[in-house]
Amino acid sequence: MDHSSDQRFLRAARVFPALGDDVLHDAVVEMRGDRVVRVRTAADAADDLARPGVRVIDYGDATVVPGLVDAHCHITLTGDGTPYEQQVLDSDEMMALIAVSNLQRHLASGVTTIRDNGGRNRIVFEVREAVERGYVRGPRMLLAGRPITHSYGHFYWCNGVADGADQIRAAVRRLVAEGADHIKIMASGGATAGNIPYYSSYTAAEMRVAVETAHGLGRLTTAHCRATSSMLNAVEAGLDCIEHGEFLVPGEMMEFGGGVASSGRMVYDPAVAQTVLDAGTFISFTAQTGGWETLVDLRRRAERGPLGDTEKGRVSAIEAYFDMKLGILSSMLADGLGPSIAISSDAGPYDVAFGGLQHGIELAVAAGLTPLAAIRAATAVAAEACGIADQVGTLAPGRLADLLVVGGDATRDVSRLWDVRAVYQSGRLVAPLVADSGADTGVVPLLPVRPAASVPDC
Repeated sequence: MDHSSDQRFLRAARVFPALGDDVLHDAVVEMRGDRVVRVRTAADAADDLARPGVRVIDYGDATVVPGLVDAHCHITLTGDGTPYEQQVLDSDEMMALIAVSNLQRHLASGVTTIRDNGGRNRIVFEVREAVERGYVRGPRMLLAGRPITHSYGHFYWCNGVADGADQIRAAVRRLVAEGADHIKIMASGGATAGNIPYYSSYTAAEMRVAVETAHGLGRLTTAHCRATSSMLNAVEAGLDCIEHGEFLVPGEMMEFGGGVASSGRMVYDPAVAQTVLDAGTFISFTAQTGGWETLVDLRRRAERGPLGDTEKGRVSAIEAYFDMKLGILSSMLADGLGPSIAISSDAGPYDVAFGGLQHGIELAVAAGLTPLAAIRAATAVAAEACGIADQVGTLAPGRLADLLVVGGDATRDVSRLWDVRAVYQSGRLVAPLVADSGADTGVVPLLPVRPAASVPDC
């Protein structure tokens, strides 16, 4: 065996490679350079560990899991409750600085790979180049660039508007030329002003143009699908992944004169779920979007003193929303979609701060995933959905040495994932060196609670 100088062993009470449900106890991860060499018990590695001068980092009562893979985020957005319409007033330069801060927060929390699903102009490409040059630290980045949307559609202010087949085809080609790793298309409305989230934005035929062009250029595709109809269109068009998957349909007409129902509602459709399952389409389920961090903040404040009537109303509304949302996830799990569901953060829009993918993992457990399956959903499954499972997402020989070390037993209690002891990216320790500064892990303050009647979502 080549015992080169960059060989080292990470030891912990538990190692979860995310290759199945097996957890190794009192185990070591052997790394050389930027790669994992092998994972085994300390007993099996006894001879190597006993060699003079061997480098062993022993984390004791800790759990080692693969570095987290966040398959849906928006690094140029603040995640502090600021509406889109206010955020878009920032210059491209300011958005680039916001992105740098967000990347550092995510990395310090254990996210070593991200898929950014939409930013304005060329900002995300320039930020990635800064990371690759070593000017700033950040997760490994898969980028969509401008998301493709119709006139005044969701995220139209990113300047990726494409109406009709010819414009869609041209938009995909431009994005690939700019450096896009995948193509993001807005298949339904979103929280952008003037949008209707429970209706489709593009037809299946229009999206098929994007898919065929992207696949012809070696790029995967993913679609923003909040509406049930958009999920069906995405499957028919051959999209590789569906984002959100909320099964939104129009709500009951409660007022008149606006032309459409004032709100949508989530109604699970087993036939649609079966269609998605049969097609082999991944779902990137953004469990924590829609106000979860606001709810967490309000609950903490309630522990310190009584809330006002407006705040109590917000708590009730958000709790009802997440009852619906986790019900959707539970139903998909019951119908066998679990192996193709990645848990993602959607950090950036509304109140979803970077550095908190753990919220989504905890919610996935609340919806019915086991702790091990929830961790896999944010590592191995997410990597597969992003098309990079041969590089990251599991602790297997030859994979990049991306590891998250947390205190305690995260294989039984996923809340332990918040207790970050160390983060390794490509074999290099990147936290707590970053986290110790205090600048990258502090809670992003939410704006004062506003008496909004509804809770926006991405």
